[in-house]
Amino acid sequence: MIRSLTLNRKRRRDQLMYCMETSWPEVQAYFKTNECVMIITGSLECHGVHNPLGVDTLVPQALAQRIEKQSEILVLPALPFGCCDYLKGYPGTVSLSSETLRCVVQEIVDSLRAHGARRFLFLNGHGGNLPALEQVALRLNTQGDLGVIANWWQMAKEIDPAWGGGHGGGEETAAMLAICPEIVHPERYRDSILKPVSENIQTTGFKTVQFHGVTLTMPQPVAALCDNGWTGPDHPQTATAQWGEAMLEAISQLLAQLISELKTVPLKECYEDQ
Repeated sequence: MIRSLTLNRKRRRDQLMYCMETSWPEVQAYFKTNECVMIITGSLECHGVHNPLGVDTLVPQALAQRIEKQSEILVLPALPFGCCDYLKGYPGTVSLSSETLRCVVQEIVDSLRAHGARRFLFLNGHGGNLPALEQVALRLNTQGDLGVIANWWQMAKEIDPAWGGGHGGGEETAAMLAICPEIVHPERYRDSILKPVSENIQTTGFKTVQFHGVTLTMPQPVAALCDNGWTGPDHPQTATAQWGEAMLEAISQLLAQLISELKTVPLKECYEDQ
């Protein structure tokens, strides 16, 4: 099973530095030559009856581990809680307000900036976290630092459109089959039928409906829409470990390239007072 720590191993200089395993003098030495930090943000929420609650945290953690031999960057412990208002109707889901998450992430960033961090990569596993992360990244980019958000599921879809999916469907299930197949339950796969609002208003997602072919925004609690918690065009039964492996490998390679690029990006002037 994927662990947030990877103890009892020797770390080469060109590998990731896991902050939780590292002493403060090592972090101090790191910041003398490197300004980059990775902050992993996930969630604890329903992903269907077949997936564990921690999909949004486990997948980005696994991606970080896959770039271990390709990049040198300080990695913070993953934040396992996110903004999950749509899925609060399912037991085990823990939801923070967007403002709470923004404050937590901002204070983490401020703590690291005080000791030399200037370039931040937010490796994100949950779409509900984006409003909070965007505010933190905007502040960084406004004050002359660097803040970039990488949403792994979006990267997957843009690398290969066939990999795109919904929530808890084939895409995320494939990733979990490649990471932790023992906590995925294929015997529980079943269709997810979204309840319509009316005869002419058809539910198409957590916050979208269609009326005579036109998409409208109508946020709804997911537990009121379907009985198992996954949605999207990609049925979980289409997922395979091979799909997940290919997807995670492609994303991890691109992330490693991104980290190298972020180290060379010239930092801009501060725009806060303009």
